[in-house]
Amino acid sequence: MDSEVALLKALAEPTRLRLAVLLALNGETCVCQLAEALAAPQFRVSRHLGILRACGLVEARREGTWMHYRLASPSTKFAKCLQDCFGDCLTDNGTVKGDLERLAAGSCARREAPLAPGAAGKLRILFLCTGNSCRSQMAEGWARALKGDVIEVASAGIETHGLNANAVQVMAEAGVDISEHQSQLVTDFADGSFDYVVTVCGHAHETCPFFPGGAKVVHVGFPDPPKLAAEVADPEAKLDCYRRVRDEIRAFVETLPGALDQQRSMP
Repeated sequence: MDSEVALLKALAEPTRLRLAVLLALNGETCVCQLAEALAAPQFRVSRHLGILRACGLVEARREGTWMHYRLASPSTKFAKCLQDCFGDCLTDNGTVKGDLERLAAGSCARREAPLAPGAAGKLRILFLCTGNSCRSQMAEGWARALKGDVIEVASAGIETHGLNANAVQVMAEAGVDISEHQSQLVTDFADGSFDYVVTVCGHAHETCPFFPGGAKVVHVGFPDPPKLAAEVADPEAKLDCYRRVRDEIRAFVETLPGALDQQRSMP
């Protein structure tokens, strides 16, 4: 039952529903085509697809640096349901019909070329850490809250450890809701184009993959809250460890985007 609830919750978001319908009607499709069809930034589409993958609805196949997505094999009946339910009614209102028209008119890029600039010329930043559980999630939350007018932001991990409940709590205390974030793999974003990849822990910096499109990789390390709290007995004192790092990350995000050029980076 939990998996069905998670799937329905995921599909309640309009972009994810449109992606599911497109995959049901079109079959396996490259992420660059899906982004073009939805007229959305590619890394944002990748993030939505990652959520659908986590629910078991979508599976992916890599071809070079590009990811191709399709509905998962066990979802065949669900795909038929999407076709029957939405193939006519959603295309009539123009939304999915327009998506399909752009999909048919476009072509798969399958090339290592940078994407067009982000919406309204925004800087594209990916925050990267080991498990996309705490520090990178905080950084994403702060960037959306404080710099959403100039930055398109995402976060990912070398692995996925799930969203840290204490990170969610202390961010909520500061007025930033990250409870709907998902723990994402960096491979889900390898086909996207970023201006900067900001590693927030040493392990992520050492293992950071190559990103097409010339992204600059910048390391800005922060202490690991779970490690800081590991030997602290008092529950409130444990949360103070998270609050300390939360505030350090906020202070860094407040300096963006200008501070990035002053950081040591590698091509």
